[in-house]
Amino acid sequence: MSRIAIVTKDDEGNPEIAFLVAQEMASEEVAAVIGSTFDGTTKVSIHVYEEYGIPVISPYAQKTEISKMGNIFFRMVMNNEQKIENIADFIKNKINPQKLILINNREEYSIELVDYLREVLSNYGIETQKPMSIKMSEEDVTVIAENLLIEGPDTIFFCARYNELASLMTKAREIGLGSRFITETLGMDDKIFVLADAQYVEGLIAIIPEPPSLARYSQDPRAVNFWRDFSNYLSQMDDSDISIDGPGLYAPYCYDSVFIIIEAMKRSNSISPKDYIDELKTTSYDGLVGHIEFDSNGDRVNPLSTVFIVKDGAWTRY
Repeated sequence: MSRIAIVTKDDEGNPEIAFLVAQEMASEEVAAVIGSTFDGTTKVSIHVYEEYGIPVISPYAQKTEISKMGNIFFRMVMNNEQKIENIADFIKNKINPQKLILINNREEYSIELVDYLREVLSNYGIETQKPMSIKMSEEDVTVIAENLLIEGPDTIFFCARYNELASLMTKAREIGLGSRFITETLGMDDKIFVLADAQYVEGLIAIIPEPPSLARYSQDPRAVNFWRDFSNYLSQMDDSDISIDGPGLYAPYCYDSVFIIIEAMKRSNSISPKDYIDELKTTSYDGLVGHIEFDSNGDRVNPLSTVFIVKDGAWTRY
């Protein structure tokens, strides 16, 4: 029986430090790495771990191209393209709009998301006009709403923050535009009910890149027990540096990462990366984050999103 020691290091979210941390990890001959927290720090680290054949399990990094940078990378969260593909799947299979207008808020994240969404929808046979690009702080929201009213879409996808959604939906409803509004993570926030009358945001749909087992209102027994055990453990710690009162968004992905590594080691009867990495590639594990399998790039196979809709002034499961 082998004992596993946990080694922790802080790259401070700095790519230069992350590169040095990766070298330290390699020199210490670690068997696997869980991290780093950011896309940039993950990118610079992969080359080091690739050289030494050390598997990297990422519970955080979402940039799609990272998984193509080496054969030792495995991703626990869905990548950015998968997130958008899930949005497109919902629009096609659940909404099937007759006329869909896509809107970005001129920020890079929003532009890239909307452009790729348009591409995927086109592949599904849903054609849309060139996306609208609006900056709410610089434009007359009344004019935007009136232009939408003239266009007459039955569905509008707006990748924007909740305050921007609140402003546009309020004006749209006031002038009689009854289009269905859909958004994603940026737009799902309870503070939208402070900025807009509940009647104006009724029916707003948000598609979130979290599995049903973890997303808001989850009653999944394993997730509930994890949250309870994590919180109880924190309450027993006497450490002034720890200020959180429960598991963070990515804690379950980290938790499952440990177990898929251990299971791969068990199946290969070895803690050596060169022995167990093939078993890691064939992972089939039911964790807190749902069923975990990896494709040839180390990305999750069919990761699930969760859909919410505003009903009676509150977010509810769709």
